[in-house]
Amino acid sequence: MGELAALTSSAMWAVASLLFAQVGRDVAPVVINLLKCAIGLALMVVTLVLLEGTVWPTGIGGRALVWLALSGFVGLTIGDTAFFQSLVRIGPRRTLLLFALVPPMTAVLGALVLGEPITIALGVGMALTLGGITWVIRERQPDDAATGASVVRAGVAFGILAAICQSAGNVLTKLGATEASALAVSVVRLAFGGLGIGLQVALMGRLLEATKPLRSRVQGSRLALGTFLGTYIGIWLMNAGLMGADVGVASTLNSTSPIFVLPLAVFVLGERVSARAVFGAVLAVAGVAVLFLFAP
Repeated sequence: MGELAALTSSAMWAVASLLFAQVGRDVAPVVINLLKCAIGLALMVVTLVLLEGTVWPTGIGGRALVWLALSGFVGLTIGDTAFFQSLVRIGPRRTLLLFALVPPMTAVLGALVLGEPITIALGVGMALTLGGITWVIRERQPDDAATGASVVRAGVAFGILAAICQSAGNVLTKLGATEASALAVSVVRLAFGGLGIGLQVALMGRLLEATKPLRSRVQGSRLALGTFLGTYIGIWLMNAGLMGADVGVASTLNSTSPIFVLPLAVFVLGERVSARAVFGAVLAVAGVAVLFLFAP
């Protein structure tokens, strides 16, 4: 079930990414990051009260709490900020290509820190999936990033930092996963990650800017729906995947969002998708099938 949760999380993020991209035309990425964390956390706390009768997770304390807090700070505060900085400098195509480093990095860290094995079959599954994702992303759209050697170098550096932070966050989540539910783990990660982002926005003097999308009916609706699908459901399922499957497998399945974007691009945005992109999607699906069949 962990593999299914991770794959569904990826689908939710595909839809959410289109909505956040539309909001991002008028709002700074770091502000969107703060709002999606704050709204997502509120939704999760309400759900936690309804399901478990508490506003803060029980059964998570001591070392587990420290691991999850670090996971939220590293993955959401630092990692997401670096991701958005890379996105601005080198565009979505190259940024997502760099982010495809997350699954192999996570698998290696999982083997070193958690002792999770990397079998030949799982290695083949990850390679097929990442190969298909890379193929699709490269075909997706022309690079609209800013030009200039120094800008590109900075964008690449931020992209690599984002991939490292996401990988480390995945392993830290696994270390902090106790008998608590995936929802409880998500609340802790979002709380500490959102706190870090809030401090960052405050130091930048942009707290008032956080109300801008909320004053627009259209932008507010897009932000709310994107947060519900991506931050609320997506992170919940992502953590369920990390807790229910090896981190390398879960991380690979969580990286399939570009595949789900393809039909959305055709039927929602009216874009044309080439045969090459379809082949990449088929390749990635084959990799996912291998992961499902040979996952421990």
